[in-house]
Amino acid sequence: MLRVVVIGLLLVTAILLQTSLFPFIALGGVRPDLLLLVVVGVALSDGVMSGLRVGFTAGVMTDLLVDQAPVGLAALVFTGVGYTIGLARPYLAPGSLTAPILLAFLSGLLGTAGYGVLSLLLGDERVTGAMLLHASASVAIYNTLLAPIVFGLVRRLSDRFPLEAAGVLR
Repeated sequence: MLRVVVIGLLLVTAILLQTSLFPFIALGGVRPDLLLLVVVGVALSDGVMSGLRVGFTAGVMTDLLVDQAPVGLAALVFTGVGYTIGLARPYLAPGSLTAPILLAFLSGLLGTAGYGVLSLLLGDERVTGAMLLHASASVAIYNTLLAPIVFGLVRRLSDRFPLEAAGVLR
């Protein structure tokens, strides 16, 4: 139960930072996607099911508090990212430094691109190809720079509050 509260507080802190602080450090109108990084960190640390759960929760939070797109779009993208990263987890070397950084870059790139493509498919005229390319690359670079901090925090929390103690299956 305590683990659920800790992960919930981590998500609330991430969305508060994303909505209150990160707009001031946006470059070219693009800011890092901290919630996506938290999802990737949890999926890398704890596996597929945790990635799914945290991805869906973070996506719904994003849909309800941040974006003007249809509700469920970010939940779909974040859940997909959490699932995919969780699936890749067993194939990564446990002490690897490059794999998590590469996954942070790819998740920022593909998560943002996936969100933009789905927005285009749903008829959002604000999204253009050039904007989508710029935003995807910028978010990927931002997330890569923030990944060591976020992944370190998520790893410490995961070690301090393990899944087995929470009675949850990986």
